[in-house]
Amino acid sequence: MVYKPAEDSLLLKSVLEGRNLEGKTCLDMGTGSGIIGRAMADSGAEVVSADIDPEALEHAERKAEEEGLDIEFVESDLFENIESGFDLIAFNPPYLPGRKGLGEENVWRGGETGVELTLNFLDTAEYYLKEDGEILLVASSLADLERLHEKFDPEIIREKELWFETLYVLKLK
Repeated sequence: MVYKPAEDSLLLKSVLEGRNLEGKTCLDMGTGSGIIGRAMADSGAEVVSADIDPEALEHAERKAEEEGLDIEFVESDLFENIESGFDLIAFNPPYLPGRKGLGEENVWRGGETGVELTLNFLDTAEYYLKEDGEILLVASSLADLERLHEKFDPEIIREKELWFETLYVLKLK
């Protein structure tokens, strides 16, 4: 199932828009619809878009081709098939808490507390960054963000309040 861009994707995209990424290598982890990878490419970056779902990759690649963007697409479970050396890694992970078996949870469920997948990602992500690289990721007030803060020191660079949650774009170096 391809994740349709919503407030979370648009919030992350708004952080990328207007950035000069000319000559930078960027990874769009969990590309879904491909909106983030396309925003990176529009800003001049050399982009790799990765997703575990072949259907999402096919959709994202088709959209990039329609827009005339040159993006490399890789089927990968997190960093499984990714090579290192990125200036920027952006990830809008499944971030909501919930138990398995609720249906289509692979696009929204980040684990029991909502941060397990993000923690898995962050445990490895630093090895794929260049020395001055950065990570941008989306998180929700509905998840156990304290677990992120215990292990990492993310900076909130943008937030959006919705009626039922607050979305954050976090930056880690």
